[in-house]
Amino acid sequence: MRRELVLLPNGGIVIDTPGMRELGMWHDSEGLDRSFADVESYFGACRFADCTHTSEPGCAVQEAIERGDLSPERWMSYRKLKVEAEYAEDRGEYLRCKEQKFKAIKRSSRADKKR
Repeated sequence: MRRELVLLPNGGIVIDTPGMRELGMWHDSEGLDRSFADVESYFGACRFADCTHTSEPGCAVQEAIERGDLSPERWMSYRKLKVEAEYAEDRGEYLRCKEQKFKAIKRSSRADKKR
């Protein structure tokens, strides 16, 4: 078994490291922003400034997907990498926010059951 670094003609790199199962992201939101500039260009065109780009009316991202201007796969790739980048940037804060979100859902569920 040996390690190998393969330089690709298009500028990419493949690392063959036997035994390594995965590589994670490190903080580089600028690179993500540049790689997905086409996706982020829709953000300012949403009806609401705090749009989550999931189900709000007037969401420019969802409208672009419906028109075929933005592929659903590209949008999902962006969302997945954005979450991974946020986690890499500050794991503690990411996990605290996630825990608070689930506590709020749990409280809401309890309140619904009492009604």
